Amino acid sequence: MVWLSYLRRANLGFLVRISMLLLIWGIQTGRILNASDPQSTVCIVIGAPGESEYGEMFQEWRSQWLKTTEGLLPVWIGEAGANDLDQGDQRQEDRDRLRRWISSVEGMDEPSTCWLVLIGHGTYDGKVAKFNLRGADVSSMELGQWLKGSKHRWMIAVCASSSGPFLASLAGPDRVVITATKSGSETNFSRFGGYFAQSLGDITSDLDHDDSISVLEAYVAASRKTERYYQEKKLLATEHPIFDDNGDGKGTSMDFFRGLRPIKRPEKGIADGELARRIWLVEPKGTKLLAKTDKDKITEIENQIDALRDKKAAMTQEAYYGDLEKLLVELARILYPSSR
Repeated sequence: MVWLSYLRRANLGFLVRISMLLLIWGIQTGRILNASDPQSTVCIVIGAPGESEYGEMFQEWRSQWLKTTEGLLPVWIGEAGANDLDQGDQRQEDRDRLRRWISSVEGMDEPSTCWLVLIGHGTYDGKVAKFNLRGADVSSMELGQWLKGSKHRWMIAVCASSSGPFLASLAGPDRVVITATKSGSETNFSRFGGYFAQSLGDITSDLDHDDSISVLEAYVAASRKTERYYQEKKLLATEHPIFDDNGDGKGTSMDFFRGLRPIKRPEKGIADGELARRIWLVEPKGTKLLAKTDKDKITEIENQIDALRDKKAAMTQEAYYGDLEKLLVELARILYPSSR
């Protein structure tokens, strides 16, 4: 973990105090906080497979999602699933099923965290990017219009070739958008979707060792596995996953991170990653009983810690660790009310 390097340079008394606080912080909060409900609304769409080879692969990815979402009862659209939405109505195309699901989610009274995952093939004609469905396809602009003005927090992953244009169409406030390619011109079959499903349920994706896997961790792990696939096969990489969670629609690649720590910053605007590291499929046990106000406060303190870390080079060691300790004490008081 990054904070271990800080401890090695600290005196023994401070080391003991800060170690205890950081353990509390990492174990109890999961370092990734969801400001909404603990169980997300999930829809997984499996597109038209085309060749049987891809159909078999999509079914393998579907099996992985079944394991990853166990207990969440996701809605399935596409290839037959246990609760495939409207599977009995053959007249209903998958495009219409998807639109109806989004409408049903928007009809919910309370804001929620909603997951939409598209697995399949994509196309791009130089102007419009589409995701291939059974029946009529859905374009990036159409999907963006359906989600426009949503009151929910969204985590959207378009795991398909030529998916890059979906990033700008879907980006917005309180929204994480992941695409398997950085542009529409990356038209070859994309394998990122399989690695993303795998990484969300793989403990080795837990880069900060807090016993939970955030969207950012899964994205970074899956991106590296995708890169490794092409390296091991000695092939030119034809897909470069990117994600956006600051709403500017520009996107960020895994190269901006060392672990979960950003090592690059955009010339203008806010860096991506702040929201993605605080969303997960299943909320860590340590935060389930916390009130929303406490979760919001922890998020605020974590932001202050990140800002403090950025100023470390201009501070004395004593001032830096002193300010850090105060913030961690505040976290401990939230996590352990009896200590207030």
